Amino acid sequence: MFVFSRIRFAKSLLPAFIAGGIFSSQLLAQSAVAPLPGNASASSILRQAANAAATLNYTGTIVYQRRGSAETSRIVHLFENGVEMERITTLDGPPVEVVRVNDELTCYLPEDRVMRIESRTGRQGFPSLLPRQLATLTQHFNVKKLEIERVAGHDAQVWMFEPTDEFRFWHKLWTELKTGLWLRGRVIDEKGNTIEEITFTDIQIGGKIDREMVKPTLANKIAQWRVDRKLPHSLLRTDTGWAARTLPAGFVKVSESFMRSLPGRTEPVSQIVYSDGLTSVSVYASPMPPNQTVTEGPSVQGSHQVFTRQIGEHAITAFGDARPAAVRAIASGFGRK
Repeated sequence: MFVFSRIRFAKSLLPAFIAGGIFSSQLLAQSAVAPLPGNASASSILRQAANAAATLNYTGTIVYQRRGSAETSRIVHLFENGVEMERITTLDGPPVEVVRVNDELTCYLPEDRVMRIESRTGRQGFPSLLPRQLATLTQHFNVKKLEIERVAGHDAQVWMFEPTDEFRFWHKLWTELKTGLWLRGRVIDEKGNTIEEITFTDIQIGGKIDREMVKPTLANKIAQWRVDRKLPHSLLRTDTGWAARTLPAGFVKVSESFMRSLPGRTEPVSQIVYSDGLTSVSVYASPMPPNQTVTEGPSVQGSHQVFTRQIGEHAITAFGDARPAAVRAIASGFGRK
């Protein structure tokens, strides 16, 4: 699902292009933004949206809504001499600022006095479309061309991406008519209810943007930041001894780690996260006290699906924003290596 909330963005700092190659700003810049034909494929729609997001200059206000809550941010994006530069600043709630240069993210969390640095991965980036999102939308959805509507003062073509399996939600996208830039996204469940939406409420596309506009504004707020530099998952070699033997098509492991031991237990909790670029599922393997059992089966926590089962002396809990079938499938295929 297109998850771009401030908290998830800041705390997660949440692929291969279509068939598995590298998808970078340099490659995008090689193809100009051009109108799509009437019979455009999912691949061409998404490639144009990704190209526009990477290579155009734009500034705007973004509102993200999910389950009755809303968050507002301001984005400034500059593409200059083959380099992408971007600054996202929250406008409500705790101050958070994310500055991106190509694929490196620096997130400023002044209330925690933390400056977090890591590579862009997974699902971060509206209005960008990242490689795994592109691959999943292309391979596991059928696209329908709908009407033209207005978004933030711009004419936008509406597209409906309908899933071809039981593991994914419906996605409705609005792309700016001239450039193809993604202006609004909505995630819809099987009953037609909106799960989440992200949209520009105002946006200026094109024009000159000074480099000062993409520099951090919170960097000088704290005299001494605590720098948290996270290595890419590909460089980490954590082996918890657990794995999903089978996964729904399109899902891959994106992280694996140990968490703190539970009170009275010496063995830590294992966490492995799987994602298809649109949704993610975290699976926890927690050691249980002797003679304790768990209630197996599905449940719901807030807006997340949960599936619990027991393997020996461990409780296996899958927790995610995916459809119930995906959470169940991942939990059911999980076990010792």
